[in-house]
Amino acid sequence: MGQIFMSFHEPSLWDKAKMGLIMGGSVGACLGCLIGFYSTMKFGPGPRGYLGTIGQYALGSGASFGFFMMIGSCIRTDEDLSLSAEDRSALKAQMHRYRWTGSTATYATPTAFYLAKAAKREAAEN
Repeated sequence: MGQIFMSFHEPSLWDKAKMGLIMGGSVGACLGCLIGFYSTMKFGPGPRGYLGTIGQYALGSGASFGFFMMIGSCIRTDEDLSLSAEDRSALKAQMHRYRWTGSTATYATPTAFYLAKAAKREAAEN
């Protein structure tokens, strides 16, 4: 049996835009259906009837939410910006320079700082 070679390629900007539009459109349409159903039950269906009013809400919110999700997914698309060895070492040096400092020790993360602070407060109370 022959070998099967698979390759992975990252989705293009257009693929990510389509994915954001579909996801945002479906979430927005679902929320629009819920809001439209609530609105028709509270205020009545209006001249378009129940289905027309709920559909109008679903299409309106689906289109707007889908548009904004599409724009957001395009903005979040990362380019292939690999750091060189010099940039990585400079970044590490800056990270070590700006570490969180406590009264007695140096903490690498804010979480460790707050956990140590809570432990000190608890020890002082006991």
